[in-house]
Amino acid sequence: MKLFVFVPTISIVIFFYSTNVASTKVEKDRMYAPTITELEKNRNKDFNGLWVNQDDQTKSITRCKIAYKNNSFVVQMWGSCEPQDCDWGENVANGVDNGTSKFELFWDQEFAESAITYEIIDGKLKMTHYRHYKDNSGRPDGTLIEYFIRK
Repeated sequence: MKLFVFVPTISIVIFFYSTNVASTKVEKDRMYAPTITELEKNRNKDFNGLWVNQDDQTKSITRCKIAYKNNSFVVQMWGSCEPQDCDWGENVANGVDNGTSKFELFWDQEFAESAITYEIIDGKLKMTHYRHYKDNSGRPDGTLIEYFIRK
């Protein structure tokens, strides 16, 4: 008789174990889960946008526009010039890791070369700018650190 009671109990346990009962919350969450395309768009989004130097009297880089496209950062920068800022043009940092908080670019402007590190710190863009002058002007090479605010 114990065997008779034991067999139905195992059947009931197996039935409940094999039955997949999903809650409506789980189904709802699955419906709104981001797709791979959405995740790709949001990768490294902290850098995206127009950044303006927090020092409005800078004699260096006045603003910077950054966009993340196809695993690369596309960067356009402007330097302080008169009567209007000088457009440095665009440069591309390829093969950027997902979720990075830092990348580097090399800029060649004929009269000088610049190695610039772009880094997000506390919601600001920090640029560490090492410049080497190659125009025989006698200007010393140097490093400048500046912070930018997103507009």
